[in-house]
Amino acid sequence: MSGRKETVLDLAKFVDKGVQVKLTGGRQVTGTLKGYDQLLNLVLDEAVEFLRDADDPLKTTDQTRRLGLIMT
Repeated sequence: MSGRKETVLDLAKFVDKGVQVKLTGGRQVTGTLKGYDQLLNLVLDEAVEFLRDADDPLKTTDQTRRLGLIMT
């Protein structure tokens, strides 16, 4: 064993494709995956966040917010 930590996910096949990501804290974002690292930090272009329902924060609404280029 090399002692090097490998990621379980192979995100290379998703680069330059649309992805939907649920972030820590429950935020949900879609966008085009532009890059990532070993710690699974992501760079998304043309990102859009789905806003959560004020009455039930576990549910998303049809309302969105454009974020542009983000790093998570």
